[in-house]
Amino acid sequence: MRYIFKIIYFLHMKYIDRIKKVYYKGILKKCGANLRVYGSVNIKNPSNITVGKNCTLNDNVYLNGWSNISIGDDVSLSASCMLISTGLDLKTFLTQEHQHIGQGISIGNNVQIGANAVVLDGVCVGNNVIVGAGSIVTKDIPDNVVVVGNPAKILKVLNNEEN
Repeated sequence: MRYIFKIIYFLHMKYIDRIKKVYYKGILKKCGANLRVYGSVNIKNPSNITVGKNCTLNDNVYLNGWSNISIGDDVSLSASCMLISTGLDLKTFLTQEHQHIGQGISIGNNVQIGANAVVLDGVCVGNNVIVGAGSIVTKDIPDNVVVVGNPAKILKVLNNEEN
């Protein structure tokens, strides 16, 4: 009996994975080849989100595409990380209108964003970057670095000679 459940689980996961790939490729503005989606993903305004090839979205990833979000090639978004491309317009806050504004988010190629990390509106993350788990990215991140903390700061510069 246990083997029957294993077979059912295998077939279920195989087809669910295919359905998810077709679904996300259909709703996103642009999606490259070989998108991998593990678990549930929450996407707001998908028509403003571009995803490159060989990208991975893990369980509970949240993408708020109020403004544009551009994700490069070979990017992995770890469990429960968030990309939020919107914020409150401070000019309207005191008038009780609370309007949203956004500049967008750009994620380069070969980027790993750790679990529970948050990338806020207006940020550009360079190529070959690791964003540590739980980090809050509020400012642009250059190429070839590891950033951690709240707010995220450079922990290490990556180069081929040392690594």
